[in-house]
Amino acid sequence: MNNFAPLTRCSTSLDSEAQRLALLHSMALLDTPAETAFDAITRLAAQVTGRPIALIGLVDAERTWFKSRVGLDATESPNDISFCHAAIASDDIFEVSDAQADPRFNDNPLVTGEPHVRFYAGMPLRVAGLPMGTMCVVDHQPHQLDDAQREALRQLGQLTVELMERRLASRAKTEFIGHMNHEMRTPMNAILGFGQLLQLEVRPGSREATHVRHIVDAGHHLLELIDESLDLMRVEAGAMHLALQSVDLVPMLTDVAALLQPMAERRHITLHLALPHALFANGDPRRAKQVMLNLTSNAIKYSREGSQIHLSAGTASDGSSWAAVKDDGAGLTAEQIGRLFKPFERLGQEHSHVQGTGLGLALSVRLIEAMGGHIAVSSETGQGTMFTVTWRPCESDQAAH
Repeated sequence: MNNFAPLTRCSTSLDSEAQRLALLHSMALLDTPAETAFDAITRLAAQVTGRPIALIGLVDAERTWFKSRVGLDATESPNDISFCHAAIASDDIFEVSDAQADPRFNDNPLVTGEPHVRFYAGMPLRVAGLPMGTMCVVDHQPHQLDDAQREALRQLGQLTVELMERRLASRAKTEFIGHMNHEMRTPMNAILGFGQLLQLEVRPGSREATHVRHIVDAGHHLLELIDESLDLMRVEAGAMHLALQSVDLVPMLTDVAALLQPMAERRHITLHLALPHALFANGDPRRAKQVMLNLTSNAIKYSREGSQIHLSAGTASDGSSWAAVKDDGAGLTAEQIGRLFKPFERLGQEHSHVQGTGLGLALSVRLIEAMGGHIAVSSETGQGTMFTVTWRPCESDQAAH
């Protein structure tokens, strides 16, 4: 004779339930599109347990919403009949071998009607000690997991929790970015504004004018550091909005060269362009231009005076578009290339005459990767360095517009 434990719903105090719901909503997972990472977990759960249905259910105030689902069309279930709502009160896997024979569930509409649940096993998902939902598997036939399957479900539940915690950290980071953007930029803009007013008051060429110029230059440098730091934090937090579209790289690269021509002339550096008639790529126009400005200005800053820089572009055999910046400077060692894309890394140039934040390359590589492309670097000591940016190809109908 089977003994069935009394069904314990998620019973928490009003305060802790409010805290639980606030935490759940702060992760911004409810009513969101499918995500590859969560879907991969549910598919794996179905495979390792051999069950036709696998779900990641998040228990809101009135309903359980399925962030990811395999083998089920429904997107949510009312909490008064939800198996997940019952399961989150458990300390370990909540398993129902045969719901029709279980007096706790035998009259449940999900058992007597679609989807005709007979077997259920759910691993509670706890974030900060509070139950958020379950990683569960379901079958239309009676079943019982073996020890290996239970352990696999526990591990997949833990992996789901880690994804949720990462989302929570990302949201907190995004809020911090917004706060810091205001708190840091506002006083810096005020400093620059007063510095520029002082420049109008002091006598040109005087010692005071030199001091004020240093203040303004340092202010611009610090503002650049703030902007690049915040951009880097945004892209790493997944909070950078990219307007991906068809971009004609030729006018963009031509504009990059024109903008940097005065900088090159001051160092007697010649810019050479080798561009096709038209070249389309899938990217964010403003951010793509930001990357090429950074790479080309770096080439100008770190090349010797009187040298040459080549800016070229073309199409690869797989249809992707590329743009390259090549200088004939001192080149980089393999050890330097390994450090090149780390934030605040300036390869020993910190005390040189060349100004920089050490964030431009780190930000550039992350922006290009966020657009689905990549940056490659090749260099030989004494022979110069070449950076090649590759973008994903755009659809043919996009390129026609």
